[in-house]
Amino acid sequence: MLSRISLGLLAGLLWAVSGGGLAADARWIELQQSPDGRVSAALPPLDTPMLMVTSLPYGLGSNDVGLDRGQLGSRRLVQFERHGERVLLRQLNPRFRAVSDNPAERQSVVQAFAESVLWVGTLQQDQLDLTPLLLQDWHGIAARLQQSEQGSYQLDTERSLVLSDAIKAFPRNSDAEVQLTFRSAEPGPQVQAVAADPSLVSLRVRYSFVALPEEPMTPRLFHPEVGYFSYSYADYAQPLDVPMTVRLLPRHRLEKLVPGEAPSKVKEPIVYYLDPATPEPVRSALLDGARWWAEAFEAAGFIDAYRVELLPPEADPQDIRYNMIQWVHRSTRGWSYGDSLIDPRSGEILKGHVTLGSLRVRQDHKIFRGLTAGWADRLGAMAMSEQAALARLRQLSAHEVGHTLGLAHNFAASANGDRSVMDYPHPRIERIDERLDLSQAYGTGLSDWDRFAIAYGYGEASQLPQRLEQARNDGLLFLSDPDARGYHSAHPLAHLWDNGTDPVAQLNEVMAIRQQALAQLGPQALLPGEPNSALGELLTPLYLMHRYQVEAASALLGGVDYNYQGAGQSFVTPEWQRDALQGLKASLAPEALMLPEPLRQSWVPLAYGSEPNRELFASRLGPVQDPLGLAEVAARLTLEAVLDPARLNRLQAQSWLETDLPGPETLMAELADSLLALGSEGYRGAVQARVAAVWIDTLLQRYHDPKVAPEVRAALYARLSQDAEQLERQARRGDKRVRAQQSLMANTIRAGLEDAAVRMIAEPLPVPPGSPI
Repeated sequence: MLSRISLGLLAGLLWAVSGGGLAADARWIELQQSPDGRVSAALPPLDTPMLMVTSLPYGLGSNDVGLDRGQLGSRRLVQFERHGERVLLRQLNPRFRAVSDNPAERQSVVQAFAESVLWVGTLQQDQLDLTPLLLQDWHGIAARLQQSEQGSYQLDTERSLVLSDAIKAFPRNSDAEVQLTFRSAEPGPQVQAVAADPSLVSLRVRYSFVALPEEPMTPRLFHPEVGYFSYSYADYAQPLDVPMTVRLLPRHRLEKLVPGEAPSKVKEPIVYYLDPATPEPVRSALLDGARWWAEAFEAAGFIDAYRVELLPPEADPQDIRYNMIQWVHRSTRGWSYGDSLIDPRSGEILKGHVTLGSLRVRQDHKIFRGLTAGWADRLGAMAMSEQAALARLRQLSAHEVGHTLGLAHNFAASANGDRSVMDYPHPRIERIDERLDLSQAYGTGLSDWDRFAIAYGYGEASQLPQRLEQARNDGLLFLSDPDARGYHSAHPLAHLWDNGTDPVAQLNEVMAIRQQALAQLGPQALLPGEPNSALGELLTPLYLMHRYQVEAASALLGGVDYNYQGAGQSFVTPEWQRDALQGLKASLAPEALMLPEPLRQSWVPLAYGSEPNRELFASRLGPVQDPLGLAEVAARLTLEAVLDPARLNRLQAQSWLETDLPGPETLMAELADSLLALGSEGYRGAVQARVAAVWIDTLLQRYHDPKVAPEVRAALYARLSQDAEQLERQARRGDKRVRAQQSLMANTIRAGLEDAAVRMIAEPLPVPPGSPI
């Protein structure tokens, strides 16, 4: 697909920054280490752009902070320049360019935008002492600790040094490794949880000076429908009738031995290497999942173009020749990542790096043990739990490798009838008699979307228009993070951790599965030696199992259907919006939020030797479990989603534009009628009252939220005033058991309209983490 912009690009883009690559006969940077530990370089290549990359051979071990083992850090396009006996290291600014044959035009852009001199050294007998450059925090460790609220850390130069045997020489990168120590008088809780001495955090940092390819790869232009990340820059040489922002599609270099549309072997295959520290059976699962992509490359016409192997014992993960899949330990579960080093000239991926957190599979195993608690065959239940957890790992491995191949998330895939590995999948659970079956929890292999994306990004350029048109004809839809993340999302098909084409039907099904799982959960699901209090870690994800489908169904309220290249948009139908509201309202009913009595009795306080953690529900009852706290947390999750400020604003707008669509008044009236109908006895009545308190607090919060449109604020004022009047009437002549609650609620509303700090629940209970699963 060679448009006018792409034809202009190809003429000048192949060398869009100053300087040249590593010539075939040139020496790369020769690093040397003296006996006193200093690192020097023979005069490095001058006026030659290269990447200066930091990474962490050793990590901090905290998911919340980051700074993981193997993490790729700062990536700077730099070049050494000589001025007499002084040499400076300049960071170039490739975000602004002029792709032009006119040297003066190119130089004018360089002069217009600031570059940065990172360091200046002095040549002594053609040697450059790099030690002062290396003993600085270019990885941004201190800033990361501060951003994650772990205290103010400073680099301790007296406790930092270049390590012995620091020098690593590879064909395309020259490396040096240092030990940096950071000190703080007030370390934060996450650092305290993992560091040997939290006041002194020592991390190894690797510096890699990476040569750019001698010949830049032919770039491929980004297209918003094809599922790739975008690597962009501003080109000031573009004509006025062409967009100034140039967006490239990041991808590995893959060249056929026999060019053309016919299948061919390749000059150099894409090879990924798995961390040998990965244990079995995880190792085999990760290898299997990562290898799924071979099918897509084969289908795109590349023979033996992609493979996955175990990293050889003599190899170094930081060597740029190795695309890595690393198995990383942290103190708590967290996200996995797919990261890449990219040549800024062409978008070529020089190195893919996957980070897989080792505790995620254990969390999945807990979820699946909870779901199979109703199996009479306990050995079969444990085997199924492990089988499902490993199936999830295969999918995760393929997903993260997909990112390092250039692919973005496709959160429309699961609702579009396509089980792309680039979606976030919720396990598919089937109700079979009295059992919850997990045998089809996760798919195997790639989907039509995955194969199309690889064919578009890596296949023959002449075939791109036909491939895109075929994808459209096949109904393949791509929607990514901006359209799916957060309660404000509006698209009816773009959601995380969901299944099916109808979010309402799926919410109803998930609620039924959840009720069955809670009814069957008991000590039989625990591992040998675990105390009954460990049920809490199985209960948390089961009780909140509907949280993702609640988000999906909420998106229908004020929802808008669109695609990235479509000519228009349309509101979700009134019927679908009403169905969504009914499903969401049902998730707030006392019957949905009450614990089954056998489970409530079995769930005992923490056993001696067990520690509270964030995977457990908090309690207002001291060491005793708090069933009303669970209802409070679940109700808040639902109401935060339903009453999101952007959603309320959209409801108001749609009701004006199309009068048959519900506005915020309709939504709030229906919810108020059910949530303020107090009066039941015992546990059920207590749940009703707690959910009503959350309802009032959420409305008050929205009333004072500056993101709420003034028309919606008026609707909130009217709703709150009406609720207060209703509660006051009920308190005068209603059920004696709830008069005090009704009076307190009415008074709180009156005061809360005047004072933004007034709430029914002064300190809400924390919501246990959900993602990632």
